[in-house]
Amino acid sequence: MHKKVLLISILIVPIIFFGFGNCMDSSRPEIESTTIWQNYDHYKEPAIKNRMFKHGEIIPLIQKHIDSKVFTSSILGNSVQGRSINLLTIGKGKTKVLLWSQMHGDESTATMALFDIFNFFSVSDENDEFRKFLTDNLEMNFLPMLNPDGAEAWKRRGALDIDINRDARLLNTPEGRILTQIANKIKPQFGFNLHDQSTLYSAGATKNQATISFLAPTYNYSKDMNQVRENATKLIVLMNRTLQKYAPDKVAKYNDDHDPRCFGDTFQGKGISTILIESGGYPKDLEKQYIRKLNFYVILSSLNAIANKSYEKEAIKDYAAIPENNRFLYDLVVRNAMVTKGNVKFRANLGINRSQIVDADKRSMSYFGRIEELSDMDKNYGYDEADASTLVSVPGKIKMLKKAEWEKMNLAAETELVKEGYLFVRFSDQKSPTGPVKNRLLNLTNNSIPQNNQPIGLGNAANFILSADDKPVFAVVNGFLVDLTKDVAALPNSYGF
Repeated sequence: MHKKVLLISILIVPIIFFGFGNCMDSSRPEIESTTIWQNYDHYKEPAIKNRMFKHGEIIPLIQKHIDSKVFTSSILGNSVQGRSINLLTIGKGKTKVLLWSQMHGDESTATMALFDIFNFFSVSDENDEFRKFLTDNLEMNFLPMLNPDGAEAWKRRGALDIDINRDARLLNTPEGRILTQIANKIKPQFGFNLHDQSTLYSAGATKNQATISFLAPTYNYSKDMNQVRENATKLIVLMNRTLQKYAPDKVAKYNDDHDPRCFGDTFQGKGISTILIESGGYPKDLEKQYIRKLNFYVILSSLNAIANKSYEKEAIKDYAAIPENNRFLYDLVVRNAMVTKGNVKFRANLGINRSQIVDADKRSMSYFGRIEELSDMDKNYGYDEADASTLVSVPGKIKMLKKAEWEKMNLAAETELVKEGYLFVRFSDQKSPTGPVKNRLLNLTNNSIPQNNQPIGLGNAANFILSADDKPVFAVVNGFLVDLTKDVAALPNSYGF
């Protein structure tokens, strides 16, 4: 009899614990069981349409959330040029989190995502349980646009020309002092340092863009792993798994060499489990709107993991398995192009990049394409690629037009000229403007002969035709690939020489 009772007890106890575990799990909503990804357009802040917005545009948005009384807000101080640096707070939980964005003024992707997150917390829908779980278990502190002066000029550094993310020790900048002071006051368990990186990084030695890159910064030169850094590392493992569904094989991690000047390294050493998130590139996403959505989703997923402590189950070895950031990408790679150098002809791969030019209004971007590599590029890849192994490369011809004729010309007419081998227009009645030419296909020039009789050369502007039997198949215009066998669209900009 005693044996039977003992056996029943042994069977019942695991059932009770299993049931209790299931009950606990059911009170912890997982982001993949919600409609947050599917409903993103309902949360996306419509006032922010591109990435070059300014401080004056986010102040009314902050005020909107203050007025709704969903968030509390305070002004922590002012930038060098007197722009306010604002903190928004939501949640009543014991675990505190601090997120700051745009300490580099020209890195705004995460700032866009934070305003989408503010909207998410300000509505009511079928995801209310998820919201309540976060606000019950966390105190979330958001500091969007730490460097408003840099954002105004669309430059990395602040008004003192100091890199704010390298000011953690000297604290010469008011922005750096503000971040340090609020971290010391809040004493968060987790910190998120939100940045952008070059679009030309790849996830390992692959063709895959490093769309999102992570780092659990080191707090000393020996790269030791204490509990604080281990927590950051485990959270990154979970975030990587979340992203693989939406950006498969496009997640990387940074080299973790210690830099005591940086806020991530400094905060890690202070006991704040700090995660660096860098937004890189994604195909056909110049304004980083898809990457904005990824930031929105992965930040919410990580906040949920902090709230339910699910990150604790992750294995540090899985962090080591994330591929490192590498510079293997170009904007355009042309394979096996015919190159003429003096009297020598040979075929080589071309790596073409488009440097960014901030327009005078500081609200838009233009590009200038240049040939930056000419070699065996077996381990390099392009966002766009063309195989020129059966094609001949020739310089683009110049079409003489009056200025009025150029101004009346539509895209279809420009496309026909490119198909005839023209890449440039020269005005017959006056000089043409130099610099970026918006939303056109042809370049402008004030030269009477083609820009370069041997257009393919290291350092040259990237403008040439790839032909078969004297018929253009591809055109490279200002570093953009134009496939003449398909429908042709206007470029963000061509160029005036």
